[in-house]
Amino acid sequence: MWPKWKCPWCEKEMSRLNVRIASGRRAWYLSRTVLICPHCERAVRHSKRKEAWLLLMLPLLLAPVFDASTDYATRIPVAVYVILVIIAASGVVLFRVTTRLEKDNAI
Repeated sequence: MWPKWKCPWCEKEMSRLNVRIASGRRAWYLSRTVLICPHCERAVRHSKRKEAWLLLMLPLLLAPVFDASTDYATRIPVAVYVILVIIAASGVVLFRVTTRLEKDNAI
């Protein structure tokens, strides 16, 4: 269903990425995870320009905050929530379809 990503290091196609913790001196509460290719196990990252599609989820996340801040005096209709869910889902689909992987120099 989803298009497969192509690794920028080994040029192989994959449907899922693996995750590992980046090495280096960090505090115990700051662990940075790195996406890696399952074939060559080198670090990759999503294109930053394409991650903007995920901002389409923001109105859906802020709608309950608006409801709670007005003490539920002005309720958002269910039809508006349905539209916000459709917009958020389209943002996720557009992110998955249009994003490409880039090389990452994580340790």
